[in-house]
Amino acid sequence: MTFYLPMWHKLLQFVLPVSIGKPNTIAFRLLCSGVAGFAIVANAISQEADRLYPKSGSTQTGKIVEMTPDNVVMEIRGNKQNFPSSDVLRIVYEGEPAPFSRAKEQASTDQWDQALESLKRIDPKSIERPEVKNELLFYQGLVLGQLALQGQGDAAAAKSRLLEFARANAKTSFHFYQLSEMLGLLAVSLGDSDKAATYFGAMGKSPVAETMLQGRYLMGSALLAQGKQAEAKKAFTDAIAASADSVAAKKYQKLSKVAINRCDILDGKIPAAIENLRKMVEEGDATDSQLFSAIYNALGLAHQKEGKNQEAILDFLHTDLLFQSEIDMHAEALYYLSQLFATIGEPQRAADAKSRLQSLYSNSTWAKK
Repeated sequence: MTFYLPMWHKLLQFVLPVSIGKPNTIAFRLLCSGVAGFAIVANAISQEADRLYPKSGSTQTGKIVEMTPDNVVMEIRGNKQNFPSSDVLRIVYEGEPAPFSRAKEQASTDQWDQALESLKRIDPKSIERPEVKNELLFYQGLVLGQLALQGQGDAAAAKSRLLEFARANAKTSFHFYQLSEMLGLLAVSLGDSDKAATYFGAMGKSPVAETMLQGRYLMGSALLAQGKQAEAKKAFTDAIAASADSVAAKKYQKLSKVAINRCDILDGKIPAAIENLRKMVEEGDATDSQLFSAIYNALGLAHQKEGKNQEAILDFLHTDLLFQSEIDMHAEALYYLSQLFATIGEPQRAADAKSRLQSLYSNSTWAKK
């Protein structure tokens, strides 16, 4: 607004000349009319509207008029525009509390501790818009869930919030697949792999290749945790056979290949599995921590099955030392290291691995074994 100040200053000089004691009546009326009009425009500009933040591209401002698991419809200057849910990072609704907007931004960059503090500053009674109330339930569950997976929160409480949100909003929210993923991960941490497979199965129906392949991979992993190797292998095989163009989608196909080799290891087909996994190491990108932690953990499992404990330790140490950011894989590596170190006469290192497992990932299924 400062751009207009020089213009108003000159007009004031004309209306209120220093040498005259009373203002120019006609000009003064024009000024008042102009100020009033300017105030109306300024007020309209200052009023907030719904804001949609895409994963790439510029922020969109308008009115959210419709949502489904796959799409968000926003009315922008009288025209309805469609945004795929997979491309939406977050939505800030008109009138939502400022701490809530901050919490969403913090969650979008994985600042879960800070997001929780921002959520604590919100008075739910101050929220009138139903969409904002529903969003609050989702983000409370999401943030609590992420912290619980890191061993810092209550997985059951997070699940309760998300289920409350899901009962009324699951089919009319662009959060549907993110909701399914978090409920599945929480079910795994709570030892309910059967439920987890159901939640991940919902992701497997997404029209977006990345989400669909991620869902099939996670569903297969949940089935494998139940000992349903044949069903798990089918889920992994379906993921590999699906069409995938993006780098992110292809990554879940690679993870599924690793998982199939885990199935083969459990079936006793160890030498072939080790050969396949070593080939993946040679051909893969070592900066992909999710993929390489999965490969090295699979190799560690294979060598342990063969009784080659020293080699198994070296495999799991790759994950422990290089890929700590991969929570589930790191927890698994610490679990096996706590057992393997004891077999080679290093009880202190075994105790250290177990202690770190319990302190870092107390909610993990690996810590509860």
